[in-house]
Amino acid sequence: MTTWPEACFVGGDPVLDFVNTAGGRTKARDAERLNRFSDALEWAHACGVLDQAERDQLVARADRDPVESERALDELREQREALHAFLLAGVEGVECDAAVRQRVHSDITAAHREAELSERFLARPAWVVEVTAAGARLLSRRLALAAASFLATDRRAQLNVCGRCSWLFLDPSPTRRRRWCSMATCGNRAKAQRHQKH
Repeated sequence: MTTWPEACFVGGDPVLDFVNTAGGRTKARDAERLNRFSDALEWAHACGVLDQAERDQLVARADRDPVESERALDELREQREALHAFLLAGVEGVECDAAVRQRVHSDITAAHREAELSERFLARPAWVVEVTAAGARLLSRRLALAAASFLATDRRAQLNVCGRCSWLFLDPSPTRRRRWCSMATCGNRAKAQRHQKH
């Protein structure tokens, strides 16, 4: 099972940490960390998208219906890659593929159809989706709602992409000069590469 150390959560927002569950040491999205549905559930619990009871419910559901959970995992990975491509196009100032934009739009629309408006909006998100409504797609729906919320805030202007890998992160500094998703990983690799050239 994939473990989720602190180094996996450098995006500054759960939506960005979600799109960063793929990708390795280069710009290629060639390292998959959501290999099983259980990996996605552990990630979601580690970053607060699911609480312990919800995680346990979905683990039990996956044991009862592995086909449903596998289908939900495939959809989640497709959702992630579309969202990554959409956000990256915005950061780089290039036109986003129409099919990618439509996929992100469809994911958010589907999530809103299943969401309920919460009276506890001061303590939790205003729009909530519960296990009973979404089943194995709970994680997908919650992340789509989180993406909609992120895109509606001014924080989206702080979005940046690592100079070495494909990971996205928020840079709230006034100069917006942060280059790496993490100095401990990509920053140090870039530094080591520069030393090797000299």
